Amino acid sequence: MEQLSQIIQNQYLANIFQLFLNPTPYFLVLVFLFLVVLIYGMKSGRGRLILMLLGLYVAVVLTGLFPYREYLLKNIPAGEPYFIEVGLFLVAFFLTLILLLHSPLRSMAVKSKGHIFQVLTLSVLILGIFVSHLTVSLPAEYSDKLNHPVFAYFRSETAQFWWALLGIAFLALLRKRGE
Repeated sequence: MEQLSQIIQNQYLANIFQLFLNPTPYFLVLVFLFLVVLIYGMKSGRGRLILMLLGLYVAVVLTGLFPYREYLLKNIPAGEPYFIEVGLFLVAFFLTLILLLHSPLRSMAVKSKGHIFQVLTLSVLILGIFVSHLTVSLPAEYSDKLNHPVFAYFRSETAQFWWALLGIAFLALLRKRGE
């Protein structure tokens, strides 16, 4: 009993418990997305998650370099540019993912099964990059609704940078270990 009271008194752990006891709808969506990516990773393996992570990097770059963005933003109703950004990102991500899964890299995805820790880590990294990219491009009226403490780790360009760097570092560690 004494250990339980020490855990509850620990401010960090108390905050974590509070997140799960009073979830917001946005937090529940985040948990749902994590579970979807984790289940996909458990079913299809580490290789496909690596290709998904690489697809996210390519989609972020392609979305940023899209030459007709200004034209689209000028010709849509006011207040809706976020949907253009999200649409461009999702189209670029899914097209890139389809191309990667039908490329010579497919053999890596088929052969590569990983440990549960690798799948879990890749799932967290994919979710981090995906959510951070979407939340950075949110307009202020939507961004203010994401007041859950968990979203502090996703809502800035600095957070987006660190999520991307963590993904690259994890892939480098996988490569270094010869896997």
